[in-house]
Amino acid sequence: MKQIRKSIVLIILLFTFTPNIQAQFWKKLKKKAENTIVKKAEKEIDKKINKKKENNDKKIVEGNNKKTPKNDSIKIWRNFKFIPGEKVIFFDNLKYEEVGEFPSKWDLFEGGSEIALFNNQKVIIPTTKYTNAISPLFKKDNYLGNEFTIEFDIYIDDINNINDWLDFKIFFTGTIKKYKSLGYGGDITITHRKNKVEGNIYTKDQRFYLENINFGSKKSWHHISISYYKKKLKIYHNEKRIGNIPNFPTDIKGFTIVLETPKSFDNRKLVTGIKNIRIAHGGGQMYKRIMSEGKYVTNGILFNSGKAKIKLQSMGIINKITTVLKENPDWKMKIIGYTDSDGSANDNLKLSKKRADAVKQAIILQGISETRLTTIGKGENEPLNTNSTPEEKANNRRVAFIKI
Repeated sequence: MKQIRKSIVLIILLFTFTPNIQAQFWKKLKKKAENTIVKKAEKEIDKKINKKKENNDKKIVEGNNKKTPKNDSIKIWRNFKFIPGEKVIFFDNLKYEEVGEFPSKWDLFEGGSEIALFNNQKVIIPTTKYTNAISPLFKKDNYLGNEFTIEFDIYIDDINNINDWLDFKIFFTGTIKKYKSLGYGGDITITHRKNKVEGNIYTKDQRFYLENINFGSKKSWHHISISYYKKKLKIYHNEKRIGNIPNFPTDIKGFTIVLETPKSFDNRKLVTGIKNIRIAHGGGQMYKRIMSEGKYVTNGILFNSGKAKIKLQSMGIINKITTVLKENPDWKMKIIGYTDSDGSANDNLKLSKKRADAVKQAIILQGISETRLTTIGKGENEPLNTNSTPEEKANNRRVAFIKI
């Protein structure tokens, strides 16, 4: 009521003023109203701007979160130094195997094994509780030589109790007779317990302990890499080296892997299996090859089938080539991608270029200037063989580093 009275009094007084005073009053009132409208509009604009900024910030954060695992994984594998051999002599991705049957490219020494479909992937699984020993089929025992690498993926189930474990063993003896004579210790024994990897390397007179590491995620696939170069034996579990023997005296003949069904303390049904088995001659000669031949050709940079995404186990080669380029800052490299003959020639040409570009980007991420690297894709051109076997195709899927 008081406010209404003040307004009435103000209006009465206004009409008693001169026209000039009245004009000034209405002018001030109009300006005040305009200022109020402008301030209100500015507040609304500020709200919209802040809202948009919040949304953008959210997108950036979410985007970073999505990319972090990939970047972190690459960063973790930057210390990986395993270099796979250059000539593949055995490659089994189980692509043409029949589920429920014994794997056709292997021999059975003891127990049992078969092809199973696991998460829509074909894998080799053990079929008995304890010793299941298998070896690649070769016409002779001494197929490994004195420079070779062995790689495979193994599935580690939900081993979450201190009394749960998964063992697998590797023999280099080559024949069932010599395998039996060593007992079941294995030349290499690797054990997974709860979240740790432990194990031993055995020789005739000594036992060497593997480095005890945390193996990371459970219910997932893990990569095992073994290199042997003139008595030097190294073993990697994912990106970490767990064994390094400078003089391994065992007489190398062949490769036998012994799988066991995982043991569960509370009788849970645990599973394991292996896949993507690759054996190759050579390895560890990158710098020497570049110096003597001006190039280094490798089929050890692996990609998802039909894709240009580099698999993390390929980081050993990328890390090494990066080191070579850092040690020789005046060098430039041409990166050439090749594919096998599966698919159309045009698609393979495009894919090989994309893969060469992916390798280039992986090297750039490690600090090498883009100006030092060029890429070419040659698809299925210039094959090394007839592309008639999995091993031949694996050798043709290669990347060449040419010093220019």
